[in-house]
Amino acid sequence: MSTRRHRNRHGRGLRSPLFLADVPARQRRSDSFARVAAEEFARFRAKEPALLAEVVLAVDAVPPASSTEPAFGRVFPATAARPTHIVLYRRVIEYHATSGQRDDLIAEVVADQVEILRHS
Repeated sequence: MSTRRHRNRHGRGLRSPLFLADVPARQRRSDSFARVAAEEFARFRAKEPALLAEVVLAVDAVPPASSTEPAFGRVFPATAARPTHIVLYRRVIEYHATSGQRDDLIAEVVADQVEILRHS
């Protein structure tokens, strides 16, 4: 049996990955988004540990279909079964972010959600 790499049917496919495994350029957009959101949330958690100690950060691709207004994120209050959640909607944020300002918009959305949580 041959160890030849598979190529597309015209013989012009890539023979190896374009980037090495540990290069940041190989990271998927969703992973990059989650990393930036987690860093911002950790920064807020360090500033206000009493408020955010039991809060969980989550990232969803899009808001639920039942949502009537567009939203970058949402705070789900705690119930008996689960703690308080802050949810960021990745595709909505990426769609509204101008080039190079995605990380700033993520920081702004996290700050807004923490502010909503503070006043609830």
